[in-house]
Amino acid sequence: MLGDIQTAQALFINAFKKHRDRLFCRVDGLDYKYLDIDRASNRVANGIRKLGYKINDRLAIILPNGIDYVVADFGILKSGTTLVPLNLNVSESDIAYILKEADVKMAIIDASFVDKMKAMLANLPALKHIVVVGGNSGGKYISWDDFKNKQPDREIIPDSAPDDDAVIAFTGGTTGKPKGVVLSQKGVFFDMVAHSVDLPYQTDDRMLLMTPLSHGAGTLMLAGTVKGTNFIIEKTVDLVRALELIEKEKITTIFLVPTIIYVLLEFLKQKQYDTSSLRLIVYGAAPISETRLAEALQTFGPVLVQGYGQTECPNMITTLTVEDHIKALDHPSLLQSCGRPDIMVSLKIVDDSGNELPIGQIGEIIINTPYTMKCYLNQPELTAKTIVDGWLHTGDMGRVDEEGYVYIVDRKKDMIISGGMNVFPTEVEEVIRKHPQVNEVSVIGVPDDHWGEVVTACVVPKGDVSEEEIKNFCKDRLSKYAQPKKVIFKEQLPHTLIGKIDKKALREPYWQGKTRRVN
Repeated sequence: MLGDIQTAQALFINAFKKHRDRLFCRVDGLDYKYLDIDRASNRVANGIRKLGYKINDRLAIILPNGIDYVVADFGILKSGTTLVPLNLNVSESDIAYILKEADVKMAIIDASFVDKMKAMLANLPALKHIVVVGGNSGGKYISWDDFKNKQPDREIIPDSAPDDDAVIAFTGGTTGKPKGVVLSQKGVFFDMVAHSVDLPYQTDDRMLLMTPLSHGAGTLMLAGTVKGTNFIIEKTVDLVRALELIEKEKITTIFLVPTIIYVLLEFLKQKQYDTSSLRLIVYGAAPISETRLAEALQTFGPVLVQGYGQTECPNMITTLTVEDHIKALDHPSLLQSCGRPDIMVSLKIVDDSGNELPIGQIGEIIINTPYTMKCYLNQPELTAKTIVDGWLHTGDMGRVDEEGYVYIVDRKKDMIISGGMNVFPTEVEEVIRKHPQVNEVSVIGVPDDHWGEVVTACVVPKGDVSEEEIKNFCKDRLSKYAQPKKVIFKEQLPHTLIGKIDKKALREPYWQGKTRRVN
């Protein structure tokens, strides 16, 4: 039976047919056309069907970046089953939890993970087949080569319905276990359309992907596939290697976070690389500082684009365009914005009762899009609190100005309550970041018997600077209650897989032994 065209399954089947003669990617020095990936992923899809897996059955990938991840990813999506993307950097306990929580029936894993998988199997009764990349067949285990090479490469006929599950992406929180975000076939379809409309990707782009394909880089790969993009895929993040590849491969598009942009700028002061091929640096997770923007524009040209999104609404909520970044040179406050809402997004700022607030007032950002998540997996109560009358409550606090630009103030749950006053860490960070001797900063709340929480700045200094200097720098720039009462100097801050400062890890030593994360 022919399925609805508004599905991720149909979209990717059609994309590979449309771009079949184009170069898809270069991995480990080898080139693969769209036709090569199409045929290989068809074999995987047919192998999945032969084992009896159907629409909405959950299949996991636990692989490093590489051609096998790419083929497995598209094979699952084409089969119409539900993709649960993971990678080897996720903790063993979290992987075991996710496989059980998602009721995963089949997993495609790296050979290096086999022993760990064996230790988990007793608690994973739903897991029937394990396909091993780089391993041998036997019992529950099937070698990757046997699995895909014995199948025909005939095209799968799309048979998914728009409301079927396409992807379950797990997202970590500041506390507790990862949450499964269920994205529908129709949701992923429209998310890819939004990427095509709101991000200026071109068919002849060469996109460098280094961060895990199981996270944001994988979404960008899917979006680029729709456009016919050519990818250079690296197994790990290596910034010197990135600069070499930009020069050698004439990379046009790359996804970074601001902290990595800063490191690249420092590298380029030590050694020159030709980065003139870059026409798009997409960044997210945090705003870029005013001084660094000017430096980046001078170094790379007018190529920066900021995207704001979250797992519950992948990537495309607002965009600060190339033109907006240029405008910010004369209006630097615009850099604190994450841009205007994307074309398929309705956005409001509301108070705790759900009432829309006037322009300029701070409240929670809520959105309505055709690619909002269906639900949190197995968590109906949390879903009901998060999606109300079709509106996704993002948990981000922000405001909108007269021109429609959105400004994120902070995460609702990251707000520090000190002496009964609400303090937004990003406001404090933006001030401290302007100090000439500060390289990186993250502000957290640390428990205190008198204040409840004290505003604490964790600072990676550039040079000699004292706690008193940082405090004095904040005195005339912040309200008294928002000024840091402690400054802790560190050699480096912890970062997540994609380079974002890991506040959960930063807070943990100060909150050990506490039964809750407020005081």
